[in-house]
Amino acid sequence: MNYLKINRRFGLLTISSVFLLLIAGGVVRSTGSGMGCPDWPKCYGKYAPPTCACELPADYQSIYVEKRIKKAERFARLLRGMGLNSQAELLLNEPKLREPEVFNIYKAWTEYINRIIGVLSGLFSLVFFLSLLKVRKFVSVKRFWAGVIGFVLMIFNAWLGSIVVATNLFPIIISIHYLASYAVLAFFMFSLVQERILDDNSEMRKFKWYFVLFSLISLVQVVYGTQLREVTDRAVDTGRLFETDGVNFEMLGSIFKIHWVIAILLIGVSLIPAFKLRKKVSKKWFRLSMAIPVTLIIQYFSGVLNLRYAFPLVAQVSHIFFAGLIFGITLYICIAIFRSPKTLA
Repeated sequence: MNYLKINRRFGLLTISSVFLLLIAGGVVRSTGSGMGCPDWPKCYGKYAPPTCACELPADYQSIYVEKRIKKAERFARLLRGMGLNSQAELLLNEPKLREPEVFNIYKAWTEYINRIIGVLSGLFSLVFFLSLLKVRKFVSVKRFWAGVIGFVLMIFNAWLGSIVVATNLFPIIISIHYLASYAVLAFFMFSLVQERILDDNSEMRKFKWYFVLFSLISLVQVVYGTQLREVTDRAVDTGRLFETDGVNFEMLGSIFKIHWVIAILLIGVSLIPAFKLRKKVSKKWFRLSMAIPVTLIIQYFSGVLNLRYAFPLVAQVSHIFFAGLIFGITLYICIAIFRSPKTLA
């Protein structure tokens, strides 16, 4: 049995499933289906969502609220044990923690499909990890440990998904859950990408630190994006984000301004290598370099549509997905440059 081939195939399946999870997660969030299944890993105590509320106990809402509170209290004790007392108190005093969820078959199945994709990604990563153990003598130490860390982070993020449900979509936990997906993606790419920049594309190497800095700024932008979404969620809940004459930008505060400035900065800066590398590198590397500003522009306009039309489904999902895609492309280029013969330590 060719374990090297199995390892690579399931590693690629894992990476693909993480991108698919970004899409599914975007659909869940944009449709408000995060609590479509109020328990985890089952859905209303079943392995598949019920077809109607008639299959549930008459007091099902209070039952799942009580279960949620108990799980939240256990998680709060964990936070206190880590010295995060203020976060624990914030969690336990969150009004939504005690809000009952009314059964909705569409939201239940939306969240359930998201979980199925999550289970598949977990299974893919498990096969990747087991095959990695088999081929550990044939891969570099860095690649091996990057794969191990990626698998551990995948398990951690799955557990974090249960905490998201247990805390009734506590904003901070959602943000950590989302950012952890980027960490999973990064470590699996570190383990799998074997591409190198050869001499005929040596011009790419001149932009080594540019792409590193660009990927770091992209991550900062993602962090501000998650914070901005927390702010917009609160503003929407209070009914003060959208007014008769447009968006109430004062409700978004400085986080929106910083997020917008970084977006414009990234678009402008991303055009530099795309412009300078034309006709100097192969079509593949030029297209990858060009894909970054093109994707950034598409993502920017999806953000505009979100604010202009109160977060429509397609705009929300594409905004989240393209953020991951930009990070993935940039990281791929960085890994290829650092793996090239003249830049290897």
